[in-house]
Amino acid sequence: RGWCTEQGEMLVVYDYAANRLLSHLLFHEHDYKNGHSILPWRHRYNIIKSLASATRYLHEEWDEQVIHRNITSSAVVLDPDMNPRLSCFALAEFLTRNEHGHHVVVDKKTSVRGIFGYMSPEYLDSGEATTMADVYSFGVVVLEVVSGQIAVDFRRPEVLLVKRVHEFEVRKRPYEELADWKLNGEYDRKELVRLVKLGMACTRSNPELRPSMRQIVSILDGHDKCFMEEGLKERREDWKQRNTSSLSLIRRIQALGIQ
Repeated sequence: RGWCTEQGEMLVVYDYAANRLLSHLLFHEHDYKNGHSILPWRHRYNIIKSLASATRYLHEEWDEQVIHRNITSSAVVLDPDMNPRLSCFALAEFLTRNEHGHHVVVDKKTSVRGIFGYMSPEYLDSGEATTMADVYSFGVVVLEVVSGQIAVDFRRPEVLLVKRVHEFEVRKRPYEELADWKLNGEYDRKELVRLVKLGMACTRSNPELRPSMRQIVSILDGHDKCFMEEGLKERREDWKQRNTSSLSLIRRIQALGIQ
């Protein structure tokens, strides 16, 4: 609804939305089993399209470039018509333009802040916020929306959703196998394939292989030719090497018995 800033503090005002987080509608299985309706495919696809447009605005269309750093399914608030609002700007980094018109970081101090499972490998290693780190987080949300699976789940043998999807890709499994079982097959197959491929592209461990938000918006509008060549798939060994920090953290958590 609005925002204000005073003495370096920013306040963003949203409409009240009880139980309207995207994460709540995707992952609360007991609601579905108790007869509550699931999130239909048409809403899922439109939510992703709107989220992509919002992130592109932050990256490319505002005077100050904004790196959100906390794009998760819990940061997406839905109004009664299922229109999404991106929230949780507490970790956002604002880049101002220098005299040459280029975006520059005002505060060069780097620290890793965010939610594990949504943070890109290079951000975990360096703490440097970039647009490609946001693209990675967006890709994780895409995979959550398609699969109905949460980004990190210690109840599963393979904890990270992105790792399960990468193994799925390496084994060349049918895309339909990733669809949320709660949809009961009620989805547009062409859109499903597009979102699976997009989620995979956005969560490449190498940031140079990820699409920009402008390309992502174009893909979601149906321009599938914007996808990079299939030959750019990551090998299993390369994925493990770039994700050393994440895999090491998971092993430490499991050793402590924390779920």
